[in-house]
Amino acid sequence: MAFLEIKNISKSYEMKDSSLLVIDNFSYTAEKGDLISLTGPSGAGKSTLLHMIGAIDKPTKGNILFNGEDLYSKKESELNLYRGNHMGFIFQFHYLLDDFSAIENIMMPMLINNTPKDKAYEKAIKLIESVGLLNRKDHFPNELSGGEQQRIAVARALSMSPDIILADEPTGNLDKANSLAVLEILKKQAENGVCVIIVTHDDFIASECSKHITMQKL
Repeated sequence: MAFLEIKNISKSYEMKDSSLLVIDNFSYTAEKGDLISLTGPSGAGKSTLLHMIGAIDKPTKGNILFNGEDLYSKKESELNLYRGNHMGFIFQFHYLLDDFSAIENIMMPMLINNTPKDKAYEKAIKLIESVGLLNRKDHFPNELSGGEQQRIAVARALSMSPDIILADEPTGNLDKANSLAVLEILKKQAENGVCVIIVTHDDFIASECSKHITMQKL
């Protein structure tokens, strides 16, 4: 049984007088430890696919299974719980909470999931150290560089020890050095058995992945 099975999914959006088909009968299988690039032109449905895998946007047709369990057979409350416990999301913009320090931002998902504060802090310290920013733990987002902010966002995405990381252009706003730093963190996660899917327009980032999905605009 595969870790992730995408079975014949399609996604269309209803317009005023027509229907816009974005993804048509797409299937794919992935395993834990896979590092997958998701590439293609703008409008090809890359982010849409990522959102469907991440239980954010429901397919019009088809099924997405994790360990043989149909994701969209779950109730909305169950989906929210599954998403929080099993998935890590990284976006092009960091979406850090401005009123909280770096370490508090990393702790937040754990606290929301009722992890005791001392346990959350202990894990957050390890995570912020793993992204090389222990010395910035008490700084607020506006006191961090763009690259530092994104690395904190990556650490936050790892806080619940996800089975899958869904990264939508995670290096899109970063210079080369910071892009490589983020890539190395994601590669290490894959080496540790996490399935990592990266939407990217960066040919080098894509080339460093072990598997590739290339989408075409319909």
